[in-house]
Amino acid sequence: MSVQVFKGSGDAESAVNAFTSSDLDIHARAILRDRGGQPVPNAIVTFSETGSGLLAFVPESATALTDHNGKAEVDLKAASISSLGATQIVASASLPDRSGNQVEVIGSQNVAISAAVAADPQSVATAINFTEANPSDRSIVIAGSGGNGRSETALLTFTVVDSKGAPIKGVIVDFNVVPAGSVTLNTADERTDSSGRVTASVSSKAQPTSVIVNATVRGRNISTQSDTLTVTTDVATQRGFDLSASKFNMDYDLSGDSSTVNVRIVDRNGNPVSDGVAVVAQASFGRVGSSSRGGCTTQNGVCSVDYQVQNPRPADGIPVDVVFSTQTGQGTQISDSLQLWVTSVSWLNLYASSNTTVPFSGPLNLSVADVEACKFNGVAMFVGTPRGFAAPAGTTITVRSRSGVSTPSIVAGSPTLDRAGGRTLVEFAASGKSGGAAGSDVWVIQFTAGPSKTVKTIELPVSVPACPKPEPAP
Repeated sequence: MSVQVFKGSGDAESAVNAFTSSDLDIHARAILRDRGGQPVPNAIVTFSETGSGLLAFVPESATALTDHNGKAEVDLKAASISSLGATQIVASASLPDRSGNQVEVIGSQNVAISAAVAADPQSVATAINFTEANPSDRSIVIAGSGGNGRSETALLTFTVVDSKGAPIKGVIVDFNVVPAGSVTLNTADERTDSSGRVTASVSSKAQPTSVIVNATVRGRNISTQSDTLTVTTDVATQRGFDLSASKFNMDYDLSGDSSTVNVRIVDRNGNPVSDGVAVVAQASFGRVGSSSRGGCTTQNGVCSVDYQVQNPRPADGIPVDVVFSTQTGQGTQISDSLQLWVTSVSWLNLYASSNTTVPFSGPLNLSVADVEACKFNGVAMFVGTPRGFAAPAGTTITVRSRSGVSTPSIVAGSPTLDRAGGRTLVEFAASGKSGGAAGSDVWVIQFTAGPSKTVKTIELPVSVPACPKPEPAP
């Protein structure tokens, strides 16, 4: 058995061209002779390759029948345009010897697969595909707002392939962006590597946008586009700095009473700033933040810190200022502050108005609202501190009569609401005994803090009007 590789012209060939072999102009021929040198016709010859996978045979069965000259032929081509290197073609046939035993006859030929005389790779390309983007979420930040984990440049990768999906090296690809000028195109064109891959680089500008990168094989009507790339998230702005608290009025007498302060930051376009923006927190009294971080780091434009009551504590009339700040990449500091109130139940009293400094000492003059039921008109007063601050949030207020001349109750204002401001309103209701004479009473009013259970009691003199019995109907 002997093996030859030849062109369609009949010329012997020792190389297969990876780019031009698809026209089936390369053939493998096996010649089978007996020991006397005579051709062996009608024998099945099987062609194979020594395992490197660089070649493909036509027909796919890689078998042929010898003719009367003992020749069997198949067509050859490179498995793909990237199938470069050397391999060996093997032809084998199983024949009976003089004793009738089957004997395998083998021949081989070494073959080089080369692209040295390749055609223009531009002409071989049949498709270009968008492969991947980096960052993988296809989002970059506005120029100047980058940082750790925030990229201002995206890499978009495409792959050029032939008709069988094999990658093509050396293809020139041109890029353009839509809308034009929305980003900086760092790569106007590029040549594919050995994997058929080519990468376009784009960088953000000063405005948010969405953009698509088009890739076109130069000189061919072959193109594709990337997935949509978004350019968003600018630097933090002063007007986009927002603070809020879970509780504004805390208990002076309970160390560790806390409020969660939330920081929300958007850029000038109303988008949440990038993750990882560091915010610094400071407090004029008590403590804020943690031992590992005196502030917080944004996630989706939001971060939180805990404020806790402890020494040093403020005196009545002095709020706690909690200040938050961050730095932009341009060197501008932006900040905002929030006021919290830390008060003690022991400071509380009743006041006739929200801003007077003197507690209401009485007597409280009740008036009859319903003679038949002996109900008195309601009374509204303010509860808070001498300097006009509110009670700790959730303070309960109770009232009872010392003498029993009247029956008072709280109808609104207990427990006290949490509010960013001054004293809060509390409303009393009372009733008397039908037919009872006018008299004096003392209401015992008790304030109890929710968290610390601190208690303060005050006494309020009350003037109770008579409740004459209604005249019987005639």
